[in-house]
Amino acid sequence: LRSAFNYLWIPYDTVDTFLPRGSKQRQWYEADICWKIENVIAHEGVQRVERDEPIGKWEQRMRNANFQGIGFGEECVGEVKAMLDEHAAGWGLKKEDECIVLTWKGHNVVFASAWLPA
Repeated sequence: LRSAFNYLWIPYDTVDTFLPRGSKQRQWYEADICWKIENVIAHEGVQRVERDEPIGKWEQRMRNANFQGIGFGEECVGEVKAMLDEHAAGWGLKKEDECIVLTWKGHNVVFASAWLPA
């Protein structure tokens, strides 16, 4: 439950870093976030539009489809991390197995992975 709360809280927290209060763009962004939260909480089955999967489940799905992860080189990870450190306070990057994970204040937000046919 705590993990789900943290994940849903992140978009609201980050919006303060790039959109002023009361702006139309911020209102649109917050409405989109509300829709996603409602979809996760109130809907199931065919009504549920988005289903977030943890890294492990995604990796297993890709392996079952006969792909192999190729990972990201340390140079790539270092360049992205340096860019975030310089331009985006609160954002971070970490490497988990063959994935890179974008974080906000230490909480996982999204991950990227690279795959090739096995």
